[in-house]
Amino acid sequence: MTRAMLRAWGWGALLILIIALAVPTVVRADISDDAKAFIGKLSNEVLTQLTDANLPLAQQEERFREIVTKYIAFESISRWVLGQRHWKKASEAQREDYMRLYGDLMVSTYAHRFQGYSGEALKVTRVRVIDENQALVESQITREGADKPLTINWRVRGADGKYRIIDIMVEGLSMAQTQRSEFKSFMRSNGGDMNALLANLNERLQKARSDRQIAQQGTSQ
Repeated sequence: MTRAMLRAWGWGALLILIIALAVPTVVRADISDDAKAFIGKLSNEVLTQLTDANLPLAQQEERFREIVTKYIAFESISRWVLGQRHWKKASEAQREDYMRLYGDLMVSTYAHRFQGYSGEALKVTRVRVIDENQALVESQITREGADKPLTINWRVRGADGKYRIIDIMVEGLSMAQTQRSEFKSFMRSNGGDMNALLANLNERLQKARSDRQIAQQGTSQ
């Protein structure tokens, strides 16, 4: 996966990635204006909160976690990615471990990607209303030195006066569907063993944290 795609996943991860921002309006049959404003607000918050290259690691992760919690339907996405069958079979302790590891892995993987911000700008190009409660916000990120912008589409759902991002598509590839396929394949290869998945997520989390520490040491030298 290219660096540009990884950075795009970082945007998408505001996410997985990916929300519960209250909007002081009632969801209408045409939610396009509110959905566009919602994504614009997300973009502005990312630029103001996460792009400081001098931000300490712990603070960077804390800010990223707050934005994820604020904007992404995290619990719904993480459960859908795992699959209803495996979620139902899991014990309460396994569910808690899964949610914690899934969230921590997202933070460790994507939080630092915005510190390399070099002038990218997100522009909403079109909003397609799916139904009275859902809209697809199409956007592009302009990148210095790139031949063309990167396309990112955000599926936004309105419920109870709130908006939530329920999926992000980078160059047509759904983040949620990609993760769901990955988890499904892992569980099939491991006989549906939830503990095996938890161990795998923990290994990935430790590697992500180690990679971040090494990268941070390299930039500080």
